[in-house]
Amino acid sequence: MAIALEHRPVRRAPSTRDAGSLSHLLREFIERIVSAWQRRRVEREQESMPYDLRKDIGYRSWDKTTR
Repeated sequence: MAIALEHRPVRRAPSTRDAGSLSHLLREFIERIVSAWQRRRVEREQESMPYDLRKDIGYRSWDKTTR
């Protein structure tokens, strides 16, 4: 199981050979879709963990009923 704590998209400089080509734009679009799908999959894995396990690995508790 992979836990992504922070995501920073990587911007690559387009090469001079295929900077404006349709294949480059299509590849970039597909990479973004795959990246978003992978992030969402990791989020679902983390959310499916029991509360006690998430607390043990350092997630903050969001149900602050007492102060």
